[in-house]
Amino acid sequence: MRRLFGILSATTVMVVALRIFAAAATAGLVILLGQGFDLFYRGESPDTRWYIGVAGELLALALSTFLVPVVIAHDSQQLTAYHRSKLLKHYLSIGPLAVRRAGEGELVHSAMDLVERSVKFRSSFLGPASAAVATPVLILVFIALFIDPLSAILLLIPTALVPVIVLGFQKRYGGSAGEYRRAQGILSATFLDALRSLNMLKLNGGSSWMGETIGSATERVRQQVMKLLARNQLILLVIDSSFAVLLLASSAALAWWRTSSGAMSPGLGFALIILSYLMLAPVNYVGSFFYIGMTGRAAEKKLAEIQDIPMHPSMANPLTVNLSQNGLFIEDLCASYNNADLALNKINLQFPVGSRTAIVGPSGSGKSTLIRVLQGQLQSSAGIIHDGRQAMGPATLKANTAVVEQQATLFGVSLAANLRLGAPNATDEQLRAVISQVRMDSWLADQPLGLDQPLGEGGARLSGGQAQRLALARALLAQRPVLLLDEPTSALDVHSEADIRQSLRELGSSTTIITVTHRLGLLADFDYVVVMDQGRVIQSGPREQLVNQDGYLKGALNDLSQRTAQLQASGLRALGEGKA
Repeated sequence: MRRLFGILSATTVMVVALRIFAAAATAGLVILLGQGFDLFYRGESPDTRWYIGVAGELLALALSTFLVPVVIAHDSQQLTAYHRSKLLKHYLSIGPLAVRRAGEGELVHSAMDLVERSVKFRSSFLGPASAAVATPVLILVFIALFIDPLSAILLLIPTALVPVIVLGFQKRYGGSAGEYRRAQGILSATFLDALRSLNMLKLNGGSSWMGETIGSATERVRQQVMKLLARNQLILLVIDSSFAVLLLASSAALAWWRTSSGAMSPGLGFALIILSYLMLAPVNYVGSFFYIGMTGRAAEKKLAEIQDIPMHPSMANPLTVNLSQNGLFIEDLCASYNNADLALNKINLQFPVGSRTAIVGPSGSGKSTLIRVLQGQLQSSAGIIHDGRQAMGPATLKANTAVVEQQATLFGVSLAANLRLGAPNATDEQLRAVISQVRMDSWLADQPLGLDQPLGEGGARLSGGQAQRLALARALLAQRPVLLLDEPTSALDVHSEADIRQSLRELGSSTTIITVTHRLGLLADFDYVVVMDQGRVIQSGPREQLVNQDGYLKGALNDLSQRTAQLQASGLRALGEGKA
């Protein structure tokens, strides 16, 4: 994607050269035909050189015409892949919180529609349009050298009016492309929200409302498109009625005048009129400029704004630490999503090597926020996280933690590809071992393609429990010293939950497990409990100590016991768990 002359890529320069070469071949062919007409007019026959010249010009024209679309198609494919890969890497670098703030729908729209418009502008428009602008100058040179210098000078006057007219319309209507881009972005974001919320909309009877919302966004896009097209047609009308008619009329008058005065032959006068028609090449791109050109430039402006979103610190080079031997310590930690209200306030915790810690508390207490900080996805605003020797930033935390979220994230590729996301160099034997570790070896044996079995889009071919166990397998395969679990069993059936709990119990003593949970029935699997409320730690310590200590946890457990007793008294089987 190397740029030349500041804005043009090497491929664009090649397209410009080929188009100019084709214009030169066409001009040469027209002049030769004019000379041949003069020979026939005088009753003479063209010589061999004339025929060779015509054949050479035709060959050059055919070759350049053939190569231009080939070069453009190849460049478009490369540019599209390059820009989308670059955007994806940037989205990964800025982190999920920054992506949400920027708007996921807008960023998807950017990666798809805006990249296509930018590539179309760079590959299919910029090169040919630049060549079209240079074509009148080239034609005037041919007219001056081979037909009549005075005619070339006089035709320069109407030719110089085109850039003035185009720039004037651009200044007048330049904002319309930006309005269209914003409307298109709103539509993409609205449609993405609808896809994410299909189940909720159906259950709550919101289908009609969402349909009206999408319809309203679509109507705004239609209005902006119609404005662009209307202005485009106005520009074409003005250009055609002024420049095209003026240029063709001027060339016809010049041909008649110079032919009548004997300054040029009839054949060259005919060639002058044909060449003046070739000078209309810029006019053919004026309409495209105000649609492809302006929307393409607006797309590039938006893509540049996205690239300016700062990189998240988690993408920096991580420090070398050994959390398999050193504990994890948090001192006076504060964090915020909006640089104003604290989501975490003065958190002080210790996680010894190999410890199992459950973080409980009411909704909105800061549990998931703490997990995000430990993941390296949310940067703290104060305090430090360290291993007893050195402070660790987001990049170091991210490199040393494996994460299992409440909703398992899987992709529509093979089982092996999904598992290797966290360990690209893992062998097939290691994949089978970790699948057995999460108790899915019997499921794997039933898959006709084994490790190459596709999982469907978003893991659509799996049950919720299977998807969650594979997410755990992926985290275990990464073999990182700290395992972070955010409500990993909240939506699972009893058997799937039991499998995951047993898999966690069997982990080695060097793996530190930190789990966010609402289920008090799971606390028996943990050595330590942290109780949070309103962004603060209100209780923490060994589980056996806290369950006998007055406070939130003891009260929640007593409430669970009472509800269980009421159920048993009603003749129902005890649920064996409750929510914190």
